[in-house]
Amino acid sequence: MKVISSVGAKGGSGKSSVALFLAWDMAKNQGLKVAILDADIQGTCVSAKALNPNFPFHVYSVSNPKELFEKGKQLDKEGFDCLIIDGNPRSINEDPDLIQLIAKLSDLNLVISRPTPRDLKAQIKYVEMIKKATSGQICLLWNFFQKNTAAHKAGIPEGEKMLGLPSLNTKLGLRVAYQDIGFTECYIGDLGNREATNEIKALAKEVKGVLYGKK
Repeated sequence: MKVISSVGAKGGSGKSSVALFLAWDMAKNQGLKVAILDADIQGTCVSAKALNPNFPFHVYSVSNPKELFEKGKQLDKEGFDCLIIDGNPRSINEDPDLIQLIAKLSDLNLVISRPTPRDLKAQIKYVEMIKKATSGQICLLWNFFQKNTAAHKAGIPEGEKMLGLPSLNTKLGLRVAYQDIGFTECYIGDLGNREATNEIKALAKEVKGVLYGKK
């Protein structure tokens, strides 16, 4: 079972949406048996599944490292192909052991961030913790990216240097189509915006390539 974490030290970075997007594509388009472990106190992924019970993936709430480990072990035994963990940004102060366990279990740690100085500085301690805990890959995924904004374009190489991490090629733009994921009834497979849908497909393809060594 492959494990992907969608994590970061800043609330509102969009990591829960990323977890939902990836779960959707891997289950619906790639035919994999997929589950999300929602470790975020906000419970966005759990709420999204409750609103949309026909989503082709499972979602489970976990509140501490023991629950997360035991549930992950159970899902592996049940033959799940992919586990996506939605982390809790508050863990950096409230439960650092949870951060370290998620990192240790993950084949791919996706650090979700806006390319701004405030967001990047908030990630430093978080990234240091997961670097020490994981033998898996760690990549930055830039969200709310505005391609015509000079500060955002400059923030990417600055962030890579500051955090010592590579970025995924795919970037998620600042789009209204992403904002309601998990809060209102929605259909992830058709966001009603061609550019948004193409970004999600590109993200899933790139993540698959990182995990399985395929393009």
